[in-house]
Amino acid sequence: MLFGPKNKIMRYLLLVSLSLFTFTNTITCQYSLVVEESVSSLSKDHKLFKIYVELQHKTDRVSAVFGTDIHPAFINAPEGVFNSEFNGSWSASGINPQFFEFAPQLESDSYATIGLTAPASLSDEGSEDPLMVEDENQRWSHFFKENGATQLVIATRTGGSWFILNTAVNGVASNKKKVLLASITTTGKINGILNVQIFPLGDGGENMKLAFEFDGAGSTQGVLFSK
Repeated sequence: MLFGPKNKIMRYLLLVSLSLFTFTNTITCQYSLVVEESVSSLSKDHKLFKIYVELQHKTDRVSAVFGTDIHPAFINAPEGVFNSEFNGSWSASGINPQFFEFAPQLESDSYATIGLTAPASLSDEGSEDPLMVEDENQRWSHFFKENGATQLVIATRTGGSWFILNTAVNGVASNKKKVLLASITTTGKINGILNVQIFPLGDGGENMKLAFEFDGAGSTQGVLFSK
């Protein structure tokens, strides 16, 4: 029977597949990962990479960067990243501009973030420092704490993430329509895959998870894998 139970199920799955294909390709055109490269103030040999998510609407919100065994996240920096001894944190919470005068290398520190380049206490009202979780068997925070670290990997069943709460304004796209995820200083190149959770128009009920692959400076579109 053309419209028997089995055929109805197959037809339903086909329609779902087509709708997901259309939706996914629409989303990949809307959200991008942008990696900007410049010369670091640390030395002429060091490059400063800023990794952003580019959004579409001022109210779009970045919630988290994460990885699991099913959707691994990683960053490779073969020549090692620079981490300043003056930042005791893995995030921008340890980048205090007041210290730049006597510790100028702090400005070139590698750190993870969501929308901040300094501690939340020194940023816009309503900002909150990102939080983090990591598997004790695969700690990723060393990449942003140990000078010379070459790889960040989040690929276990437990997984890991850096994230902010919905009350934090630093995840909102605002007028610039992009949110900083990480700042990395190295003498070589960087590449990797980052998974990002985004709330379109700030609606947590419509959260999307996208994977962004990058290789050096440039812009790459995201691939939706969960909604």
